[in-house]
Amino acid sequence: MKKNIKAFTILILGYFLLPFSCRDKFPGEPLAIGNNTDNRIYYWLAYWKNFPDWVLYHYPDTILPQKRPADIFSIAPRNKIGVGEADPNWEEIFSKLPAGKFSVYIFTEDPKTQDEWDSIRIYNAYYRKDITYQELMNNHYTIYYP
Repeated sequence: MKKNIKAFTILILGYFLLPFSCRDKFPGEPLAIGNNTDNRIYYWLAYWKNFPDWVLYHYPDTILPQKRPADIFSIAPRNKIGVGEADPNWEEIFSKLPAGKFSVYIFTEDPKTQDEWDSIRIYNAYYRKDITYQELMNNHYTIYYP
């Protein structure tokens, strides 16, 4: 009988405590990139967890890194993909950006080699989307191209 009461007590406590343990630490949602075109697109963003000097590649700076980043991703036509961590602290991320805008660089071709990357970088053959925190929230944490 004591085992049943103990098990019942644990079950009831778990039922009431579970919703509190699964709450997000930060308001908002994970980042997503949406492709509203009929063609595959490729994108790169300086991500706060995998790029040490990530703030250098966000608005107002409009340069791409000299060395081709290893993490260039693609999105199928008329599709959307999640990016990064599940529960980012957007307020902290945007507070570190020099002009309060987050930048994503979009390419129509996949720059597979350093030479292709150099060509894109030198000739500005990319589209850059810069958004504020308010715009990100208004778009439900999705950055759309175009």
